[in-house]
Amino acid sequence: MGVEPTVALRAPTTADRPALLRWRADPEEQRLLMGRGGDRTPEDVEKWLARRTGDPDGAFFVVAAGDEAAGFVQLTRIDRVDRHAYLGLYVDPAWRGRGIADAALGQMERHARERLGLRRILLEVLASNERAMRFWYRHGYGDVGTLHGHHLEGGLSHDVKLLEKRIDGGEPLPPIPNEPARTGAMGSDPEIRELRRHLFSLMGKYKYAYNWTWFGRPIIQLPQDVMAMQTLILAVKPDLVIETGVAHGGGLVLYASMMELLGRGQVVGVDIEIRPHNRRAIEEHPLARRIALIEGSSVDPAVVARVAEHAGRADRVLVCLDSNHTAAHVSAELAAYWGFVSVGSYLVVFDTAIEELSQSDFPDRPWGPGNSPKTAVDAFLASNDRFVVDRELEARLLFTVAPGGYLRRVR
Repeated sequence: MGVEPTVALRAPTTADRPALLRWRADPEEQRLLMGRGGDRTPEDVEKWLARRTGDPDGAFFVVAAGDEAAGFVQLTRIDRVDRHAYLGLYVDPAWRGRGIADAALGQMERHARERLGLRRILLEVLASNERAMRFWYRHGYGDVGTLHGHHLEGGLSHDVKLLEKRIDGGEPLPPIPNEPARTGAMGSDPEIRELRRHLFSLMGKYKYAYNWTWFGRPIIQLPQDVMAMQTLILAVKPDLVIETGVAHGGGLVLYASMMELLGRGQVVGVDIEIRPHNRRAIEEHPLARRIALIEGSSVDPAVVARVAEHAGRADRVLVCLDSNHTAAHVSAELAAYWGFVSVGSYLVVFDTAIEELSQSDFPDRPWGPGNSPKTAVDAFLASNDRFVVDRELEARLLFTVAPGGYLRRVR
């Protein structure tokens, strides 16, 4: 199999005109697009392009696969006050099934979010176009409703689906039956906080976190934090989860299982040493196709560069830091990895609870209060205003190894 071409969005050129004319003149493609094309001449295409590229409330790009035009993508009806727009995407049938549409959509969403400052993308799809509906659902677009008889074609009226997606991260946490005021009060209750600190100390003594597995692999995590991570992954729908600190691989398998439910995505695990029996178990796991392992220090520039290769192919990235818990190491990880995190996604720093315990709880470890992940997080947040602590999630959890460690990227 040959190397797939690089996908890029660019302005239309003279060389693109024959392809644009072919697409605009194809009656079946125009029917599926609910277009009013029917362009037959180069002059028709020039007029259409002039409208698209000259629209002050629009954005139009050719989808280029290498040097060839493979399709086009556009935003129309851009509302800069309410910060939303309507999306249209077309890929030539000859280029379909090769990831061109996925890449083009990701780049256009990024352009809409980062260049135009939009919060939401809407689009209309012919309700009978099942292939297109599957594509949009796979990429996180949800139903707003059905516009009955909205499109007239061939003397008949056709239903149209209106879809939308929040591209700025929105409010990712799903609603719960409990009241926010009650969960907030619960999370800040001083009696509960003291009980949590005492229980943490006892749990460490008995290695409570070692009681759990996920899909056959030891996860060494609290059940509450497992619930938190599945909630975040299903809400954010990342293309890539990066975890530093592999251990037995339970965390990687948890994230991979969430990706399997989403029907997309990959997990990258980084550890300074991946023991042979753990590597073998991970690589032989049924979800191994969604997991990539990188052995080496998580702050080694060469290792970070390898992680960056994976992140460069993803549109939405979530990062978990759970390796060496000294403040210096976590600070170095934060500096190296925060830039991979997408707006609206999360940078999760585990074991910040170390700060709430005593040094005697870690007799054989280099970390402890004052030299913990929380020490590093506090310094990081003091100098980086792109992240905030998700206090709502923390209050819901009540009991977590990562108090103050669920960091949401807001810009």
